[in-house]
Amino acid sequence: MLDNLKKRIFSRERLPDEVRAILQNQEMAGERLVNYVRAVFAGFSLIVTLFVSPGAQTEKSTFIFRLVGFSWLVYAVAVWLLLRKRERYHRWLKYLSISVDISLLYVGLIGNLLNYSGVYEVYRTAVTWVVMSAFGVMAGLRYSVLAGLYSAFLVMLYGFSFLAYVRLELSVPWLAHAVYIGEGLNFDDCVYTVVFAAISGIFAAVIAGNSRRLILRAATESLARERLEQHRDRLAKYFSKDVVDLVLNNPESIGLGGQRMTATVLFADIRNFTQLSTMMQPEEVVELLNRYFSTMVDIVFKNGGTLDKFLGDGLMALFGVPYPIEHPEESAVRTALEMLDALQVMNRELEARGMLRLDIGVGINAGPVVAGNIGSSQRHEYTVIGDTVNLAARLEALNKETRTQVLVSASVHHAVEKVFRSRQLGPLRIRGKPEPVEVFAILPSDVVPEPTRISLLPPSTTYP
Repeated sequence: MLDNLKKRIFSRERLPDEVRAILQNQEMAGERLVNYVRAVFAGFSLIVTLFVSPGAQTEKSTFIFRLVGFSWLVYAVAVWLLLRKRERYHRWLKYLSISVDISLLYVGLIGNLLNYSGVYEVYRTAVTWVVMSAFGVMAGLRYSVLAGLYSAFLVMLYGFSFLAYVRLELSVPWLAHAVYIGEGLNFDDCVYTVVFAAISGIFAAVIAGNSRRLILRAATESLARERLEQHRDRLAKYFSKDVVDLVLNNPESIGLGGQRMTATVLFADIRNFTQLSTMMQPEEVVELLNRYFSTMVDIVFKNGGTLDKFLGDGLMALFGVPYPIEHPEESAVRTALEMLDALQVMNRELEARGMLRLDIGVGINAGPVVAGNIGSSQRHEYTVIGDTVNLAARLEALNKETRTQVLVSASVHHAVEKVFRSRQLGPLRIRGKPEPVEVFAILPSDVVPEPTRISLLPPSTTYP
């Protein structure tokens, strides 16, 4: 139990900086609230003492009451000036304020002691003790367990010191039974008065502990959400939204390994970019690639695709991985056609600046892949491997020979033939494939397919 209490009291230094800052702001907010109450009560008390009927109290008592009210009000103004800068944190302030509040209240008890009823006014008038209890409870507004315990300790220290003075120095009849009217005091009743006033500080410590725990929990959860969004935004600059969600929502998925899945793979590459880059400054090349990739990646994400990686001046995108989507083949082909449309807009702007046009080739294939994290324990990436990927890359490269822009395999064509216009190029031999492969060219919707030279080539023709 003692260890738990120590953790709750002295846990501040182990908190993250952001959480500690939130807790400190709450402490200062609580200090401002207590100070408002202090200012109102001090001002009200001072006004009452200024308008008290002459002779109702002794001159010494009136002077002390006015001194307490004025001093309290001055202190409230000083604290208000100190706390105007909300970003400042004063750890010592709560202990100083508790010391000032309790001390001035006990000075007020001296005023009661010097009044007409003397010591009987001290222990039979509940106003000062009630106010003292109220300020003890308000110690909990600082969200500090130690502040509440300090308030309780100070009330008891002053209270028993005051009671010892009364018992030893004043001629008061001490009776064995409780006395509410007439001369005499019961020592136990006086002790109970001090103890119950001090207990409010214990209550404040309990309240502060619970409130502090709630604040820390809320702050931690809020920071966790904020950091998650920061990580999401940072990772989204390099990976697709689906991969980011997979990594952040399922941290265990970032281990090495893979699983068999069905995916649609898209490769897109800029034609003759190496030659083009020799005619440009390096900074211009980087600027052009950044603009090109920004446009193309947005199109991939828009159609539910996942950016797998950049390959120099090309990119590889996945559809249906890591999360399944409806009609991944249609999404991939639509992505390719929208890439071509976006490239036309870019080319018009490039020509207006006196730069060369860009041309791209796209290859799409669908089939089984192994998807997962591939690499080493120090550095790995989420990707897919398999013959499906290899054929998609071969189809992309084949565009150079066929003078086409978008080539798809038979599996993709079968899924999209009723949605997009296409042209069969015939079974073609592709390096790495023992048998000829059916290849289809996807056409923009406003193009009428016509037989071309490539569609008449014999299947024995082999392409890299």
